Amino acid sequence: MRILTFRGYVLLIALGLMIAVALAAGTARAQETHMHHANGTFTVTMTPADPEVVEAGLGLSRYTLAKTFEGGLTGTGTGQMLAGGVSAGTQTYIALERVVGTLDGREGAFLLAHRGDMSPDGFSLSIMVVPNSGTGALEGLTGDFALTITGGVHHYDLAYSLPGS
Repeated sequence: MRILTFRGYVLLIALGLMIAVALAAGTARAQETHMHHANGTFTVTMTPADPEVVEAGLGLSRYTLAKTFEGGLTGTGTGQMLAGGVSAGTQTYIALERVVGTLDGREGAFLLAHRGDMSPDGFSLSIMVVPNSGTGALEGLTGDFALTITGGVHHYDLAYSLPGS
């Protein structure tokens, strides 16, 4: 059994206070962050940038993206996408897209990072705002971009937060 010295006891109390302050600060920041939602539709044009290359049964292709957003986000998106996989329906894509426009009345630009995986068993999709990529009135933007396609129309829900909002 170890007995704490007075100095050890003081250090233990100081450590406990630092942890309490850090937790309180994190709670305060979490309460300050309010998630907003921008919803709307977009059109997209994907143009092959290179011919698809198939080697050892795996295809690899690159596309340019051009988008027009309407709704809570208005503006344009441009980007590049790499896609690869096997012809049996298993595919993965990654993309980086620059969006320039107005988000709920705030003008600026930001980057979106995409990753999608599709197989006969299902699919997963993740699209997020690249940290620290916001410019202009969108500086500090964080968020996740969800999309659905209904009747051939692309719908989005950008769940986001901005400092001070």
